[in-house]
Amino acid sequence: MKAHKKEGCNKMRIRAFPMNMDESYVESTWELLRGAIQKIQIQNNSVLSFEELYRNAYTLVLHKHGDKLYNGLREVITEHLQKKIRMDVLKAMKNSNFLEVLNDAWNEHTTSMIMIRDILMYMDRVYVSQHSVDPVYDLGLILFRDEVIRYDGIRDNLSNTLLNMIMAERHGEAIHMLSVKNACLMLMALGIHARTVYEEDFENPFLQQSAEFFREEGLRYLSENNASAYIQKVQQRINEESIRARHYLDAMTEVKIIKVLEEELISKNLRIIVDMENSGVIHMLTQDRYEDLNAMYLLLKRVPNGLTVMSSAMSNYLRQQGTALVHELTNGISTSPVQFIENLLSLKSRFDQFLSQAFENDSLFRRVISSDFEHFFNLNPSSPEYLSLFIDDKLKKGSKAMSESDLENVMDRAMILFRHLQEKDVFERYYKQHLAKRLLHTRSLADDAEKSVIAKLRMECGCHFTSKIEGMFKDMQLSATINENIRNMRDAHPEFALPIDFSASLLKNLNITVDQKKHKHILCVSTYQMCILMLFNKSNQYTYKEIVEQTAIPEKDLKRALLSLIFGKSTQQVLCRESKGATTTGDRLPVLHEEDVFRVNEEFSSRLFRVKIQTLLAKGETVPEQRETRGKIEEERKLEVEAAIVRIMKSRQRLGHTVLLNEIVNQLKHRFMPSPIMIKKRIEGLIERDYLSRDPSDYNIVCVLGLLADYNEQILYDDLLRGYNILERPVSNCSKPLVVLLELVLFQIVDVEEKNQLIQTNIWLKFTWYDYNLKWNPEEYGGISDVRFPAGKIWKPDVLLYNNVDPNFDPYYPSNLVVYSDGKINWIPPAIVRSSCKMDVTWFPFDDQTCCLKFGSWTYNDRKLVLEQGGNGWDMSEYIENGEWLLVGEVRIVCCLFVFLFAVSQFTTADYPVRRTVKLYECCPDEPYSDVKYCLHIRRRTLYYGFNLIIPSLLISLMTLLGFILPVESGEKLTLEITILLSVCVFLTMVSQMTPSTSEAVSLIGVFFSSHMIVVSASVVFNVIVLNLHYRTQDTHRMGVWTRKVLLDWFPRLLLMRRPLKSNSNIHNDIRNDLEPLLNRKETPIQRTNDICHLLEQLIADVRYIREFVKNEEEEQEARNDWKFAAMVVDRICLIAFSFVILVSTIGIFSSSPHITV
Repeated sequence: MKAHKKEGCNKMRIRAFPMNMDESYVESTWELLRGAIQKIQIQNNSVLSFEELYRNAYTLVLHKHGDKLYNGLREVITEHLQKKIRMDVLKAMKNSNFLEVLNDAWNEHTTSMIMIRDILMYMDRVYVSQHSVDPVYDLGLILFRDEVIRYDGIRDNLSNTLLNMIMAERHGEAIHMLSVKNACLMLMALGIHARTVYEEDFENPFLQQSAEFFREEGLRYLSENNASAYIQKVQQRINEESIRARHYLDAMTEVKIIKVLEEELISKNLRIIVDMENSGVIHMLTQDRYEDLNAMYLLLKRVPNGLTVMSSAMSNYLRQQGTALVHELTNGISTSPVQFIENLLSLKSRFDQFLSQAFENDSLFRRVISSDFEHFFNLNPSSPEYLSLFIDDKLKKGSKAMSESDLENVMDRAMILFRHLQEKDVFERYYKQHLAKRLLHTRSLADDAEKSVIAKLRMECGCHFTSKIEGMFKDMQLSATINENIRNMRDAHPEFALPIDFSASLLKNLNITVDQKKHKHILCVSTYQMCILMLFNKSNQYTYKEIVEQTAIPEKDLKRALLSLIFGKSTQQVLCRESKGATTTGDRLPVLHEEDVFRVNEEFSSRLFRVKIQTLLAKGETVPEQRETRGKIEEERKLEVEAAIVRIMKSRQRLGHTVLLNEIVNQLKHRFMPSPIMIKKRIEGLIERDYLSRDPSDYNIVCVLGLLADYNEQILYDDLLRGYNILERPVSNCSKPLVVLLELVLFQIVDVEEKNQLIQTNIWLKFTWYDYNLKWNPEEYGGISDVRFPAGKIWKPDVLLYNNVDPNFDPYYPSNLVVYSDGKINWIPPAIVRSSCKMDVTWFPFDDQTCCLKFGSWTYNDRKLVLEQGGNGWDMSEYIENGEWLLVGEVRIVCCLFVFLFAVSQFTTADYPVRRTVKLYECCPDEPYSDVKYCLHIRRRTLYYGFNLIIPSLLISLMTLLGFILPVESGEKLTLEITILLSVCVFLTMVSQMTPSTSEAVSLIGVFFSSHMIVVSASVVFNVIVLNLHYRTQDTHRMGVWTRKVLLDWFPRLLLMRRPLKSNSNIHNDIRNDLEPLLNRKETPIQRTNDICHLLEQLIADVRYIREFVKNEEEEQEARNDWKFAAMVVDRICLIAFSFVILVSTIGIFSSSPHITV
């Protein structure tokens, strides 16, 4: 039987029930284990057998005595902890080795617990998991915690000892760090996968004590040190605490102690550190102490809001410095606008250096610096002009020589200030003026430098900002080109003398000789200065008003010429002035009054014989000039604000006033900052000019003027829909039906699917009905006579196409409904519908089809909704003709496919029937439902089928006749006929795929192809017969008498066929004539010898054989010729017969069709 057992099969084992152990055996076993555990606890385990102890523990647990073992273990451990370890620790509290004794006791206890756990491993695995009690090792830790660590006195002493040791180390004393570390690890382990014991017994008191220590230390540092020293000491304390925590504390304690340190030493003293006098942020910035600033930055970065406070202090200092520069220029302390811009650039470079070296390019400080520069740079309204003057000073000839790279660097720094400029349009105006002067006076340093600045401006503000500036260079280039062309033309034609010189030139300075008592000087002055000095040849003194009247010099140029003559020290002035008013103001030039008196300075002296009087150039515009420039800029800004308003309103159409303000500011802030008052005035101006309007219902809403026309319409919509119920049938009397008119506009016959008997049409449905709830007086609503409602807002009939086969069933597009003031509603939804249509394929492809679209209400019966024909039924005004089908009634060409004659015919169907019916359905026998049927009579255009099916098939059928003309000897008769048969089969398959699968009728083209298939099949049969006749011989078939008469006599005569004449060879006749006497001879008179007789007999026998052979051959050939001729006769008969059948069947089939329309 073993041989038949399957190897490797699983065996089911039933574990035997453990036998009950004797209580004495249990006690003895436990006592053995108890003694072993006690020996392990006193480190006397060398005499123990691990296997025996494990087996005993296994036996107890196996026999259900695990609780005795577990509880006994608890008692043994507790007893050992109470009597041995706790006592040792309590004794050590009086000595200085408390931590060492506690750590040694802990190490011995954990070691013994590991060994005990190994012995009781089976209990851990079985009993502990079943009873959900603490594992053996964890039980030992819990008992050590409860019986030793948290015993009265030990817990507090442990905490105080650890804290005192750490405090001693903070004061610079040396401690035993390993003891502290082991104590911390012990507390972490006693938490058993948690930090609760460590936190409660050490960490929380440690953090609290540390906070008090740091608070006192911070106060001491602040009282004894300046900000820099305080920062260094705090950083040092942070490093010490971090090292201490990493060495002998838990990793999470490091984060907590650092956080406490930062709170006590940094956060609570943040303002004191930053604002400390003579050492805080202001002092560091003033003294350029980058390292101290960086140290403060790194320290304050550690706490929340630290960098915010520091950046705020820096911002105050920066704004103070920048505002001071602005006030210096305003009060006349600064020498010039150029110097003002250079001071700003120096300040910017200085703070950029602070940003990179001290603040590590922090984004917060970068934003603060940028914001502050923008603030105080725009405090001075002349900042755009001054920046333009600064660039003008660097780009014109005669300025301090700079290398190309230095100039590029200066322009880059100037662009930084340009970014902070709010009134960029003002800068643009001044820059164009200064550029024009440089270009016209040819004082520009280099075109490359000018174009470089323009490129930077284009990069900042876009092409629109620099388009006019670039146009100035193009104008200068064009002027130079024209002048060059004129000079070339004049050189080429010297005989042609121009009356004037077109080249522009500046007037030269005039030399005026001044005689003095002691010295003689030559003054080099400008034209205006010469005109002024020439006056004093007539009189010794003139008032300012008299000089204006007599010279007629423009006041602006006159002032500059006079100021250059009275400028300088008293001995260097050409003219002296006496003024009763103020001589100077806050402006950069002295003030001239009409009563000022000018006379020649008799005390003039100079070391030079030739003295050049320079025209005094203003450092900027005067107050009147600034006022004029500002006026022009304001006018331009008005246009820009209006353009922005128009752009926004064109895209948004309707906006609230506040939103519009924000949009305008966002669009224009890169060019200038428009004020709300300006924007409001521009909006009012556009409203007055009928560009915009305010919403009458909400004055804070601004909209495009065309939208106001919709206000009356909005009110009308609200009035019409107030109380309107879309579920209510719109009739004044619920007992009366609602009349709905339906008219169809046929747009296109999309497709006719004969196979599926479907028609797809594109139609427009014209629904018309009256809703008494939607009437109004147009005069009360601004002459509005019609409104439009979206589908679903008002009631509309649930008219559906009953014979619809579309999956969505409702193909109507949800177009708007047009409602007129008298309550009339027009709804014209376009739709592409697929409806069922029974196809009659009897005359396919010369067939007519009639397809109807049946419309009716789905839920309203004829008593509630009457559906009637609207208009004339079908509307064909928008119809697009179909390539395959045409509506009956159209004029089309008729083609006779067989005689290929074309003629014109016209169908006279004048209308398209529309029928209305009322019907009772089985579901609702008491409710009549009305429907309207719109029918279409369509006719197939057969040109496609004629040229692609009928004519090719007819030609293929005619090729059947070639099989009867083809000689039999060619061997291709049967191959040709079979090929033709396959071709007809292919065409018949195509036709079957076009027509629906119906047995009600066979299509005309199907009959045509079937008849041709029969003809071609018969031709194959008859060709086989012809081949059989052709290859018959006398040996296989004997031609009968009647066969010979019919096929060789009667039919050839009827078909006018002649056999070829028989032609006997002359050689055969000569042989026959020569051999005839020998063959007929019986005796010879000559005595023959034996040899001659034998030879002659042999010769005669051979001749007789030849004659018989020739005779048989001729008879056999005659028989073959008869069969071949008979095959030819059959071929001729089939040719005539099949030609007649093909012609008659084709004409007969297609002549029966009702029409042939192309």
